[in-house]
Amino acid sequence: MDAYSLRNAVAVCHALVQPHIGGADMLVDMTCGNGHDTVFLAACMKDTAVLYAFDIQEEAVAATTALLYERGLAHKRIFVRHGSHEMLLAQIKENPDLVLFNLGYLPGGNHAIHTDSATTLKAVDLCLHKVSANGIIMITAYPGTPDGAREKAELAEFLRTLRQTEFDVSCWQPVNQAHEPPVLFVIQKRGQP
Repeated sequence: MDAYSLRNAVAVCHALVQPHIGGADMLVDMTCGNGHDTVFLAACMKDTAVLYAFDIQEEAVAATTALLYERGLAHKRIFVRHGSHEMLLAQIKENPDLVLFNLGYLPGGNHAIHTDSATTLKAVDLCLHKVSANGIIMITAYPGTPDGAREKAELAEFLRTLRQTEFDVSCWQPVNQAHEPPVLFVIQKRGQP
């Protein structure tokens, strides 16, 4: 682990999830954006695994696809799809072992287009039902804008209601950074006792 691996929520997400990627059969990047999380998952997953990457913006789907080719990962079983993540996930029959959300807006894109609390909560709820036993859901939220702050608050409130007997839920956030740094929510579905 390098000295900079805990500098922000995305870096912590990658550090926490990396040991689990190799054992996952089905992975989902719910908000592929510019493709960095998708490429991270693709580079670490086993050859027999399947990875789905979703985004509501066509430019994000194109950027992710281009980055997969650029990094030499396009030969793997990766399906990059355009559309709303909760609808696309509902169409998949398999249960994911690992799910990543990176909320907010597309970096370098139109900031007026961003994830929405209502849609995010529907997608997270669907993930909670679909994720495999011991499966992991990681959600990076960005409370630095009014919409992001509302989304993070509503998500935190929803996650507080999850039954401890079914899910382990935690939150990571920097405590010495200026403004409102990103927050990482970590959810693991409990397996059979």
